[in-house]
Amino acid sequence: MKKIICILYSVSIAVCALTAAERTVWEGNKAISWNTEVYAGEQFETPEGTFIGLVKDDTIKVTVIAQLDEPQYVMTYKDGDQWTWTDLTDVTVENSIMTYIVPTEQMATWIAERGLVFRGQGYDMTKIVVASIDTIPDPIDPVDPDTLQPGEIKVLWEGTETLAWNEVAEQPASVGALLAENDQIIVSVSAKGAAEWPKVLLRDLSSTQVGEDILLNEVTEFPYEAVFNLSASDVIALQNGFRLCGDGVTVTKMVLKKYEEPEPEPVDPAEEYVFTTVWTGDKAISWNTEIYAGEQFDTYATQQDMFAGLAKDDSIKVFYAQAIEDAQFAVSYKAGEDWTWTDLAITEHVGFYAYKVASDEMAQLIADRGIVLRGQGYHATSIAIGKPKSTTGIEPLTANPSTLTVKILRNGQVLIVRDGAIYNMLGQQIK
Repeated sequence: MKKIICILYSVSIAVCALTAAERTVWEGNKAISWNTEVYAGEQFETPEGTFIGLVKDDTIKVTVIAQLDEPQYVMTYKDGDQWTWTDLTDVTVENSIMTYIVPTEQMATWIAERGLVFRGQGYDMTKIVVASIDTIPDPIDPVDPDTLQPGEIKVLWEGTETLAWNEVAEQPASVGALLAENDQIIVSVSAKGAAEWPKVLLRDLSSTQVGEDILLNEVTEFPYEAVFNLSASDVIALQNGFRLCGDGVTVTKMVLKKYEEPEPEPVDPAEEYVFTTVWTGDKAISWNTEIYAGEQFDTYATQQDMFAGLAKDDSIKVFYAQAIEDAQFAVSYKAGEDWTWTDLAITEHVGFYAYKVASDEMAQLIADRGIVLRGQGYHATSIAIGKPKSTTGIEPLTANPSTLTVKILRNGQVLIVRDGAIYNMLGQQIK
């Protein structure tokens, strides 16, 4: 019985796929004329971004009002490397609608990037609409949350939608139930338009924004993946379902990526450290957004106790990815009563840079105030703290002589025994 229902459902989708979605890309009132002695008007070149997201087989529909008995309608594109003005053929006018069907992907790209020029004689144009044939994705099968493996990617929606504060790609509560802290929702953006602050964001089903929006005004290369890293509060807000929203961008896909615990950092015997990862994520780092879209990353704002238990001679490693050529790396701590940002002396390696804690005072400052990752043109992906390996298995500590504190090696893990209690190297008590 289930197979019969599925077959009927598939047939209904095939029929529905013949419908078309229309979006208005321009409205106004332009009088068109190339001879003002005959009719007062001018040519009209469409604003930048008007045809963002245009693809082959889309239909451009222009509402026109004839002002002469025999108006002349001309639609011009910009051809080739020289952007040569060339009149489009196969333009039809019927019932006050001037129509052109985009024949090729190349033509769609030229029009999307360069716009159109409306010319001719004796008519007004009031609206431009782009009609696209809907491609309805296959129905999403119900998924048991337990079947989604760490690192697995599930496609939630595919299509082509230009966002202008509209909501698309609605997801039901069954998808909200799949979400967990540290999961990622990744949105594929194919292009952006002329909006001052192009962005994507998530909303719950009551149209309330969840989390921060992702600004794309500094992004210059497309397609681009906008990544939402879900916090515990985000998961709660999205559990009953959600939608994708934004402004000035064209989106084509939304997926869910399940969180996967990072593999333990390899121990470099030459360094004689045991490393523990204290943060993972994806932070684009930049101090000049005109060169690279990013910002500085203040660990204190993310997690105030990230460096709890830090000590002299510990090593802090910052791992990075997606670094541009001649990327720059810098780390600051916060010195003095004014928490003045002051650069640390770091060493650079392939895939990471590191700082060895110079003193007990510096360890305390970083533990209390965190650090700031700075520089130009890379993505910080994780931070790890390295503790010096014990060579004897038991090593007295001298930080506080009035209290007996020892370091022990148990099952390959360095632990601290203090006043009868056992702690890991981050200062967290172990039962």
